[in-house]
Amino acid sequence: MRVVAGVDIGATKVAVGLVSLSGDIVLVESTSTPQWGDSSSIALLVVSLIRNLLLRVGATLVAVGVGTIGPLDIRKGDVVGTPNVRLRSFKVREPLQRELGVDVYVVNDCVAAVWGEYRAGAGVGHSNVVYVTLSTGIGCGAVVDDHLLLGKDGNAHEVGHIVLDTSGRFTCGCGGLGHWEGISSGANIPRTAKILAEEWGGPRTESLEKSLTGGISPEELFRYWKLGDPFADYLVNFLAEINAAGLASVINVYDPEVLTLGGSISLRNPDFANLTFSKVGKYLINRPPRMLLTPLGDLVVVVGAAMIAIKTPENLLRIQKAGQ
Repeated sequence: MRVVAGVDIGATKVAVGLVSLSGDIVLVESTSTPQWGDSSSIALLVVSLIRNLLLRVGATLVAVGVGTIGPLDIRKGDVVGTPNVRLRSFKVREPLQRELGVDVYVVNDCVAAVWGEYRAGAGVGHSNVVYVTLSTGIGCGAVVDDHLLLGKDGNAHEVGHIVLDTSGRFTCGCGGLGHWEGISSGANIPRTAKILAEEWGGPRTESLEKSLTGGISPEELFRYWKLGDPFADYLVNFLAEINAAGLASVINVYDPEVLTLGGSISLRNPDFANLTFSKVGKYLINRPPRMLLTPLGDLVVVVGAAMIAIKTPENLLRIQKAGQ
């Protein structure tokens, strides 16, 4: 059996899937993302995962597609200065290609995800598709008029750094002020909760007490929200408003027919995703697209990266060839 490997390098998890050339998932394995080591540590972990999976199913590897957190140097296939992993810069394509002996294609994780939606998910049959992740960070991928957008360095999709607040209260992991990711990503929700808790004039609640110490996790926040905690309700609605403004900005820029939402914050809290969708309309100038959670679930980047390896976009082929 001939297969490609689809790789999802996230801030907290690395997932690898073997996918047949017809697009069927054969086997998937995941583990924690290394936070320390040298510039090849993450790539060599991916090599080990791929080799173990190949041995388990007796398959032959044809190519590898990688969707990774960014920012990227897409010509080299390297991650440069990511704010969400302690190992801030690391190599991807060169070590994988050297160790595995096949072509390796590296794109941003959300770019991989939107290619997966376009070829195998909610975007099949559509020419204009956007994918947004609400997870440790916030990112986006876009297909416009059947063309996968990449940008000069592969970073044409850093929507998490759209400025949605000018008060100076919210600092992003990249150092910028008022960024979408700096307000409502999983990594920054505890900090946002603390800021809003200090401004809160309502009753003392359990979620408020946790927020005042900076100790409330996204999981705890949504649990309190479902229990009817007043401060949690205020905070969740604030986050939904921010996310709605961010999604509307994406829709106003890319004008998609379909927008899918993924990432752990969205997929684990579908009621929150629906609350966010309900608020998008008032910020739009463009006709609203169909908005839904990704039907590919947690595997959207793995599937998309595999699709990149199976049917590589022409612009990515040109960029990668220029970088060799």
